[in-house]
Amino acid sequence: MKRKTFLLALAATVSLALLLSCSHLPMKRKVRLTIPKHPWESITGKKMWYTLKWTDKDGLKSLHVNQDQRSVTIEVETGRTVLAVAYPLGDLSPYGAALSPDDTRTDLVLTQEEGYLVSLLSDLDPDMTAQLNYGLILDTIREKTDDIRKIDDVSLLRDIQNADLTESSFKVCEAFDVGPFALSNGIWESEFLKDPGLVVQDSMAGQIRLPAGVFRYLNAEDNMVLVLIVDREGNFYSYLKGSQL
Repeated sequence: MKRKTFLLALAATVSLALLLSCSHLPMKRKVRLTIPKHPWESITGKKMWYTLKWTDKDGLKSLHVNQDQRSVTIEVETGRTVLAVAYPLGDLSPYGAALSPDDTRTDLVLTQEEGYLVSLLSDLDPDMTAQLNYGLILDTIREKTDDIRKIDDVSLLRDIQNADLTESSFKVCEAFDVGPFALSNGIWESEFLKDPGLVVQDSMAGQIRLPAGVFRYLNAEDNMVLVLIVDREGNFYSYLKGSQL
């Protein structure tokens, strides 16, 4: 079977650098990032602010995106993979998007689907992701699961750090039955658009099926957020906190 190239070839990178040098093209370019409306914004009618981060040769850059902004234009280096991630209210589950060195798009729409993956990758040393073939990584994950959150982050990040990224690096973890647990009556909406909300009656929520991770549900009427933490063994922990909206 033909081996997939998850790291862009050095020869291609050198050729690109020579091409840019000879044609006097700028070594930086502008990219517009757009953040869609968050599910909780639709429910409450209130706008969120975001913390936007993106990779640069010197590390992660950061920018505060205020409540009235939906698009931001950033300057990025040509010839490097750029990972962009936006955290609603600074710490909710992120939206994300990325550009590989050969991707010429100048407009990106950040998505919740890619947010988990881009956030993981952006925590790595920027030199490790500079020539990462992000599009191929994303396509490979989509071939294996319809929920990127199920990808084994330990296996994926380890193999990227060891420069040994292959098909076997993409392991899909199982989901777990979580619950039941006591909650006040009402509708608790998930922060993830793809996840159903919790409809609570008689002060008790039934079981839901989730992969490992952190999940939040908003009760807009009570202005409370349920935080669920599911570990890699399927154990779960929960607590309530006031909403920041």
